[in-house]
Amino acid sequence: MGLMVSLNGVAGGVEKLYRDEHNPLNIEELKKNLDPDQGIIERDEQGNVINVIINKEKDEKVDTKVHPPARTDIVRELEAQASFVHKKEHHLSENERLSIEKLINKYGDDYESMFRDIKLNVYQHTAAQLKKKCQKYLLENANIKTNL
Repeated sequence: MGLMVSLNGVAGGVEKLYRDEHNPLNIEELKKNLDPDQGIIERDEQGNVINVIINKEKDEKVDTKVHPPARTDIVRELEAQASFVHKKEHHLSENERLSIEKLINKYGDDYESMFRDIKLNVYQHTAAQLKKKCQKYLLENANIKTNL
């Protein structure tokens, strides 16, 4: 049926190879290969920590200044396009406008009462959402009246 009793080869992970007791690690060699703020922990046969060696030398590669690439015409053009961001304004739909108008007529600026009115607050907006929508509604109405 296509099922195998055992998997072929290594199925994930690799067996860790432990160093030979006959070939101890050279600590001086390891110190040379340490990156800044890396360290070595030396342990005895029982696993107790004997010594901790930390490399505190600064890496010359980190301290060097990196110069940004030269700005080409294409980069300048893309930066100019990115500087003109068009913000999309969201307007209230006609149904939202009607429900907000009814809520404002009934409650004024009492957003907690608007929130609790389940008949007029048909979209079940929170008090904070109703406050934003009422402000947007009033702002849009003020803009419409000034344009007339």
